[in-house]
Amino acid sequence: MIRLTLDVSENILAQFAAQLEGLATPNTFEIHKTIGEGRMKLLQFPNQIEVYHFHFRLAQPVEMQSFNPENSDWLLLNINLSQKAVKKTVNDAVIDIQKFLPSGILLYTPKTKVQSVSPPMEAFEIVLIRMHRSFFDAYLTEKVRALQNAENAVIYEDLAFKMENNLLQVVNPESNALRAHGALMQFMADFIDRLKSREEEHHFEHLHPDDIKGLFMASAHLRNPLVEKVPSIPKLAEIAGMGTTKFKTTFKQVFGKPPIQYHQKIKFEYARQELLARRKTASELSYELGYSHPSKFTEAFKKQFGTLPSSQA
Repeated sequence: MIRLTLDVSENILAQFAAQLEGLATPNTFEIHKTIGEGRMKLLQFPNQIEVYHFHFRLAQPVEMQSFNPENSDWLLLNINLSQKAVKKTVNDAVIDIQKFLPSGILLYTPKTKVQSVSPPMEAFEIVLIRMHRSFFDAYLTEKVRALQNAENAVIYEDLAFKMENNLLQVVNPESNALRAHGALMQFMADFIDRLKSREEEHHFEHLHPDDIKGLFMASAHLRNPLVEKVPSIPKLAEIAGMGTTKFKTTFKQVFGKPPIQYHQKIKFEYARQELLARRKTASELSYELGYSHPSKFTEAFKKQFGTLPSSQA
């Protein structure tokens, strides 16, 4: 098994190059063919923001230990663009990171520790966005509590369709520097808007590790798109070991949306992928997901994505 350790406060590509065999330049790294297939590219932008884009398929499992030190001035967004989920242990709580789940983006704040094991011979595509706190000082006129008081925080966000398209434009080798920078700024603006929306109704608060574990246990009951009956909020709160009010507040703080909307996101991302792959029709999905008539499914799908199911085929 290959074992890697990454410090978020340091250059990510340089750390990969120092711990793996391969060919490295200041902005690229290609894994040696004796280990498998893999390459990483570093894109640097103004205001100390870096984008790392890498694909890999390795011949043996890879155990990754990554951490953001307590006194770090850096933040990191970990975005899984793969079709498969990556299971991570984040501050002792287990969660799947996948673009089709509401946990598609993980924000590494100071004190975040993450461990994962990537299985062999499976293809993964990951984007990391590393940014210095001065980036937010340069672009934000108001403070975002989730970023100002981020120690001990674990924050997830879903990779919305628009955000994914902007991110793909950032890493597209055919994009010129200005176009890539514009797409990155739009991606970051959407991400910041999502963090701000968490503060409209509830105060940001630090969570005990046991609270986070409880939230993940509850969220596991919502991650099956085909579950016939979603547990009630009181039942989910009981699973999380919290009172109902605290559960609703902290669930939105960590996952960016209330529990029922979290489950809706998973249902419709599942439907969109089935349509894109042409495995099922809109009519089949409408009944599979519990809608009484395909028109009800079509209406809900358009509300979620702004487009009709027929446009996905």
